[in-house]
Amino acid sequence: MIKDKFKRIFISENSKKRIKFFSVLFVLIIIIAFAIFTVMKYEVEGEKEVPFKVGKIIVISSATTETQEKTTEQKDSAEQTETQQEQPQQPTENQGNQTVEQNEEQAIEQPAEQQVQQAEQEKEDNYIWNEKVIQTNDICIVLDENKNYKSEQYIKNVKIENIEILENVKLGKIQVYMPNSLDDGLYKYTNDYLVGATLTYTGASSDNKKNLEIGNKGGCVFISFANVGIGEYKSNDDQEIIQGASILKKMNVSDEDLKFKVSFDLVIEAQDKTYKTNIVMDLPIEDLDGENEKGKEITDLNKLIYKRQ
Repeated sequence: MIKDKFKRIFISENSKKRIKFFSVLFVLIIIIAFAIFTVMKYEVEGEKEVPFKVGKIIVISSATTETQEKTTEQKDSAEQTETQQEQPQQPTENQGNQTVEQNEEQAIEQPAEQQVQQAEQEKEDNYIWNEKVIQTNDICIVLDENKNYKSEQYIKNVKIENIEILENVKLGKIQVYMPNSLDDGLYKYTNDYLVGATLTYTGASSDNKKNLEIGNKGGCVFISFANVGIGEYKSNDDQEIIQGASILKKMNVSDEDLKFKVSFDLVIEAQDKTYKTNIVMDLPIEDLDGENEKGKEITDLNKLIYKRQ
């Protein structure tokens, strides 16, 4: 009987230990599950309240041209031709006969293919219009202040980084440009204004795109994605070249040739914290073919997720 009593006490003690163990294990599982759920929810939804967020994105797709300069060889050849025309020499009878004979010999020795190439080169040198064509996609990202944020904040800087071409063009080459610091237009498509790994705008009293400054209570940042490898437009028929995307139609360049998808991170550094969101865009704007310029304002930006850095 005493044995039975001790046996019941022993079983009771073991049951309590098991219950305590499984209770602790259950609590740990709940805590871990809640932590995983919280992390997953943050990955999907991000920050609920941020001091500044993207209010809208303005896109302008168009095209521009740059006059192709003649090479040094072409310039020397043209100058030599002009000199010969300005200072004609009167050959003697013997010299004239020798010149005719030399020309006939050179014509015989010169292959037909080379003669065709030479004729094409002379025609190219004499084009009225010889323009490099660049398809442009100018982006303006507008940052708005959250008036309901818990404390007053200021923008220290805004960065565009991790730029990646997700789907490339069928024709050409995409390069990324910052606004130029001169007075002749917003963008200048030269190597001096290529964007490297990061494009940084500094917070200031107001926007100044040429100095890469953004208003510290909200403003705009600018960047341009340009297709610089479309080709050249050469013509002797046009009275003038009108700047705009309509020139693409003359070159038989279609919308399908120009489509690409780009991704980049927008990093907003405020006083206390830094937030990052990823933006993906399909460029250029649809149905650009035949138009001089197309604009689009994107305001449905609820899918943008902001995360603390």
